[in-house]
Amino acid sequence: MDIDEIKPQKPSVTEASTGSKTTSEDGTKLEALPDLAPIDALAEKKLLRKLDLHVVPVIAFLYMLAFIDRINIGNARIQGLEKDLNMHGQDYNVALMIFFIPYILFEVPSNLLIRKFAPSTWLTAIMVLWGQCIITVCQGVTESFAGLVVCRFFLGLFEAGFFPGNIDPSMHFALEV
Repeated sequence: MDIDEIKPQKPSVTEASTGSKTTSEDGTKLEALPDLAPIDALAEKKLLRKLDLHVVPVIAFLYMLAFIDRINIGNARIQGLEKDLNMHGQDYNVALMIFFIPYILFEVPSNLLIRKFAPSTWLTAIMVLWGQCIITVCQGVTESFAGLVVCRFFLGLFEAGFFPGNIDPSMHFALEV
């Protein structure tokens, strides 16, 4: 086969002469991205520094609170949780396990919801519901095993969106050079 016989392959998307529209293989018109101004390196550095100083410490503190919420049931067991709630046999293990069921099942739906709502709104809502105000307090004042299981379920439900919710907004601030 001779090199001259090989036909160049048709590109899947070709630019129109104006550069504002493109055409796909099937002839459909597609909008092209507008020309973006170059990123100012100094402004980007200032923005990332500001995020590092103001956002990262708050997120680190909230991660610490999430970790404490997750493991604090072990401290409660040492202080007499099983006796106070009349727990027998595998009840403590059930209370531990029930947290992870909604935590695993609701991570993906939480990621979808954070795209629908603003990250600040979504993260604030799950923080208030999960920890510092409602579920953690309810878990501390429950007087039955069933109440503990319900609180642990909702703790897992609301905490499921915390980790992916904090990663997702940080992706919005990562600028490509």
